[in-house]
Amino acid sequence: MKRILLTAAIVFCCVNVVLAQRIEVVDKQGNGVPYATVTTPDAEFIGTTDMNGVLEDTKDYATIVVSHIAFKPQKVALYSGNTRITMEDVEFTLDEITASPKPLVYVQTYYRLFFYSEKEGMFYYRVGITDNAYDRQKKDVKANTNHVAKATIGIVKVLLGALLGPRLDQVSRINVNKLEDRMRSWYDDIDLQFVDNGPNKKTITDFKGVVGNIVDNPQTGVRRYSYDTSAMRRHQLEAEGNEKKLRKLEKKAEKESEKTRNKKESCFQLYRIDENGFYAPEDFVSCEIVESYDKLVDEAWDHRIMGLQIFATDRAYVTKEELKEIKKNNKFKLTYDSIKQFEADNNIPELAPAVEEKLAELWNVDK
Repeated sequence: MKRILLTAAIVFCCVNVVLAQRIEVVDKQGNGVPYATVTTPDAEFIGTTDMNGVLEDTKDYATIVVSHIAFKPQKVALYSGNTRITMEDVEFTLDEITASPKPLVYVQTYYRLFFYSEKEGMFYYRVGITDNAYDRQKKDVKANTNHVAKATIGIVKVLLGALLGPRLDQVSRINVNKLEDRMRSWYDDIDLQFVDNGPNKKTITDFKGVVGNIVDNPQTGVRRYSYDTSAMRRHQLEAEGNEKKLRKLEKKAEKESEKTRNKKESCFQLYRIDENGFYAPEDFVSCEIVESYDKLVDEAWDHRIMGLQIFATDRAYVTKEELKEIKKNNKFKLTYDSIKQFEADNNIPELAPAVEEKLAELWNVDK
């Protein structure tokens, strides 16, 4: 009897090993695609790829959907053994503009934010358009945002809007410095370095190790950044050596762990660059921030994801008078149909099909 039980246990373990399906998500050049979102065809969250484009376990699902802000969503059937998935770039590009002596740079950015729950599906969605005006002489940016939100519960909309609204409006503004310089200023105590790691590649490191990477595409002239913001924030606090802050953070984490756990946040950004790797404010292309965590709801853990995507949709060199006219004509009807039309007109990448369906359902819930 013991021999039978032992044999059964060995078989069970072997089956589990076989079913632990590992995937590697890469671009056409073979570079890993960090922070790609992996779901079922019904939009159930499975996981995200790590900094190298790897997800170690797809949880026994036979078919998955891989989506990413810089690549077209892809539905993939999984078989035994590891799977390598090559993603196709989205056709989201901005026309070249010729520098002119006009004093202002106008950049319009469009953002969409969604909260998704394994139990509830899509329960909050917000979109907005920000008009950014960069004064080339003063080197500062003025911006204003129009937005709309939908939620399954009215109070959720109010609370999330109050908490996230100012942050979203700030994040959707263009920045005037190179991302490397901004990152050094944000994390000035962690010895941030950008180390060459082969042709068109750099590794982002701090005093604790690798925290991100940079990949240039010479064919498209686009630079993409991927970095683990959660790790960098932890390292920043450690480097500061502020015991009071660290104790406060630990207490907060301990308190949050009663209702929230496994918080992770990552960031991915795209910029157009010249042959020397430099770019101006108007060269911003897109950005995605993904935050995931487990939340205790009705005595059970519910996995939740926040996805924030930002796209540059228009840009021009303008005078103050021309800027006034642009803002006057930039009227955006914030309805579901007009939002979908705006995204189509500006060639903004679609969300995964099942997520789009849940979004449409959500939009009809709160009329």
